[in-house]
Amino acid sequence: MLGLAGGPARLFPDCHQCSRGSRNTSARVKVAALDRRQVLGIMSHSALASGLHGNSSNGATATSDRSGDSQEYPTIEAEVGNTPLVRLQRLPGRTSNVILAKLEGDNPAGSVKDRPAISMISEAEKDGSLKPGDTLIEATSGNTGIALAMAAAIKGYSLKLIMPSNMSEERRAAMAAYGAELISVPAGKMEMARDLAREMESRGEGVVLDQFGNSSNPLAHYRGTGPEIWQQTGGRVTHFVSSMGTTGTIMGTSRFLKEKNADVQIVGLQPADGASIAGIRKWPKEYLPSIFDKRRVDRVMEISQREAEETMRSLARVEGIFAGVSSGGAISAALRLSDEVENATIVAIVCDRGDRYLSTGVFSEAAAAKDPQPCTVEEFPSAKRRLPFFPAPHLVLFRASDDPATGESWCPDVRRTLPAVEAAVAEAGGTLLQVLVGDRPTWKSPDHPFRTDMRLHIGGVPTLLHWTSDGAGARLGSELERAPTTEAAKQLVSGFIRSLPMPQSRLAAANAR
Repeated sequence: MLGLAGGPARLFPDCHQCSRGSRNTSARVKVAALDRRQVLGIMSHSALASGLHGNSSNGATATSDRSGDSQEYPTIEAEVGNTPLVRLQRLPGRTSNVILAKLEGDNPAGSVKDRPAISMISEAEKDGSLKPGDTLIEATSGNTGIALAMAAAIKGYSLKLIMPSNMSEERRAAMAAYGAELISVPAGKMEMARDLAREMESRGEGVVLDQFGNSSNPLAHYRGTGPEIWQQTGGRVTHFVSSMGTTGTIMGTSRFLKEKNADVQIVGLQPADGASIAGIRKWPKEYLPSIFDKRRVDRVMEISQREAEETMRSLARVEGIFAGVSSGGAISAALRLSDEVENATIVAIVCDRGDRYLSTGVFSEAAAAKDPQPCTVEEFPSAKRRLPFFPAPHLVLFRASDDPATGESWCPDVRRTLPAVEAAVAEAGGTLLQVLVGDRPTWKSPDHPFRTDMRLHIGGVPTLLHWTSDGAGARLGSELERAPTTEAAKQLVSGFIRSLPMPQSRLAAANAR
């Protein structure tokens, strides 16, 4: 992290600086007498002292000018970085892997973008491309805008932010609160926002930092995020998962981790077709960020809007981690990876907090009531990890996908039995997860993953499985497929559900009666 000389080490005498200037997170353990609330209290005190007495030259500490008082206090800038890395306790299920979430929402302005915002301004000041009195201009989908608004307020610059009109009200309000001027372009038009920023710069209206092409963006993660993860995992990290928007996070962190261990796998996320997830982009070739180097990414996963939002809601309800949609996507990818590997340490970036998405309705009861929604083959590994936290019994129906032309399944057996399965599970008060196996050619392929997965043994559709803590349990396969009518299928499924072991919670309630 930039500009920390002297601050944290003097506040915490036992704190050892990492070789690249980042504060050592082990200091949090060594100074157990100071919990986070006390540190925040000190931070608030320092902000007051800064306002009364002025900032020090490096922007990270403020020194009282009272006679005989040489104590230095950290400023808000010094609190960027050193975010917690926490283990997911419930969503991963029974596994030999460790899934860790890097909570970037703990940064002062609430996201991972605090790091490059401070870095880009500080480096521009050093090389003389940014001077006192300049106006900053930036195109943003939200988090970078908030972070830059904070950084501009700290440094004393005016800021103009250009963003698509569909960004959440909380994001806009946060930027305005820091004093930024907001300029809107049509919904989803980030390319237009970037073009307008350059036009404004050419007219002499300000300086574009250009998060998409500014090397100080990945530099912040090379100096901060990467070293923190390496230290916090004791060098045991095997996989790193990050959304890809500007790609600064994944570029800088990948560079550092690969220098430490070339075998660390770097996994980037892109939106699936039709998805519109703030912070995850699939750029046209002409707008691909110039800081992006595909050689630094070992694998790219596509994440749907639905999967990201469902996992985001599960993070809050199951793990107590209140995060945004792209963070849900990152954890989804980590859960998918966990289904493929053993004895791995998987680190995923949780890039911001959920409170800046409340007005969009993604956390509403109405949205949650639709979960779990039908998932694809690729999404099943994460969907099955979320399933146990819905009402039991838990049933999984493997069925043929819908025909885009008709909106109905291409398989007549599925069309006949699906209403019966849905009704029987609803009457039992349980939860049904539908897994779409693909179109007819995809499903008929002998290489289909469900045909070759020895844990599932799915030979035909529809197949209904009872899902237990150990995975696939009792099943209805060919019997369900042969049911002549919807009513006959419902009777079959209802009898199947009654034969299942009663969930412990219901068994206890029955015994109490």
